[in-house]
Amino acid sequence: MRKLGLALFVLITAVMTAQEEPLVSNIFQDTYILDALADISAQTGIPIIADTTVTGFITMELNEVPLEQALKMILMPGGYVFKKMDGFYFVGSPDPANPAFRYLAVTKTYKLKYITTADAQELLPAVYKSYVKFNEKNNMVTITAPEEIIQEFEEDLKKIDIPIPQVKISVIVTEVSKDYSNELGLNSLDYSFGSGQEFNENWSATLGLVTGLINVQTDVFGQILAQLKLLEEDQKAKITADPWIIVKSGEKASLFLGERQVVLLQAEGAVSRIESIDVGVSIDIQPRVMDKEELELTLSPKVSHFAGEKLGTFAVKQNELSTTLFLKNGQTVVISGATIEDNAQTNSGVPILNKIPLIRYLFGGTMKKDSQKELYIFIKAEIQGSE
Repeated sequence: MRKLGLALFVLITAVMTAQEEPLVSNIFQDTYILDALADISAQTGIPIIADTTVTGFITMELNEVPLEQALKMILMPGGYVFKKMDGFYFVGSPDPANPAFRYLAVTKTYKLKYITTADAQELLPAVYKSYVKFNEKNNMVTITAPEEIIQEFEEDLKKIDIPIPQVKISVIVTEVSKDYSNELGLNSLDYSFGSGQEFNENWSATLGLVTGLINVQTDVFGQILAQLKLLEEDQKAKITADPWIIVKSGEKASLFLGERQVVLLQAEGAVSRIESIDVGVSIDIQPRVMDKEELELTLSPKVSHFAGEKLGTFAVKQNELSTTLFLKNGQTVVISGATIEDNAQTNSGVPILNKIPLIRYLFGGTMKKDSQKELYIFIKAEIQGSE
């Protein structure tokens, strides 16, 4: 019963407040705006004061229009605003350069929840530029403007300060014996690169990336990983890494799957030096969510390896490409086509005797083994929270 009485009291108070606002009835024909404001002030008995920036002419008919609505209708064409003060209305230009701006404006601060101040600067309409300040350190936005502009600003801010979709990127990098690569079933996929893409074919191994494949399939990531693990148990494949990372839509992520090797470099007539060299697969990935079930994926993989050693120096060969694909949520991208040669040499024989010149060939031997491995990179993109 008390709740009902309180609700009725609030409703009656609101109605009485609306009824207490004076009504304006008048006809203006090419009337100087200051004269029109003076007429309205005389009719309602409420003082209306304008600053020195207010000027112009209006043509309008008002019939029992509430005072504040009448002021909006009169001031809006000239871009002017009003503020209710203690016993009077103050009218002026919302330009920060206006000396009277401080009497029209109020200041409010907002803590951004999902976007950064840099994002807000790009997304907010330019009309707010002279009113807002950004605090990058605390990710806050402050606006000093008339209340009418602040209300519009709050509505626009709500539209852009929304959760940014996140994408889970799962990656498998594997080397598969070329003899058994067909067991993965990748030959049935036929999505290939466009002819306009160029590559640096500076490899000592046989590299087929120019005519290689980027393949797309749905719901095969787990099956591929299971097959690879079976091949790994049979020593027919080697899973270099299978990491995953979560990245915001539109942001870049970088993955390095390999190792840092310390090598001794020696140039002719120079002092030897030690350097660290990264070899392996590095991937720059930028996902962009288009809708709940589709995303754009920009890939820039780079593969590097030692090409060989000569006179104490090492050559690192690398190949890279960049492409953009449109995928359905959960699809897997397969980058293939790189065949890497592995040359091994094993010396065997009777200890000591196989080191003696001339007769060492009678008590020892050398076995060379050449093998080829196919390099595959599997990338799966999943939109988080899309269900």
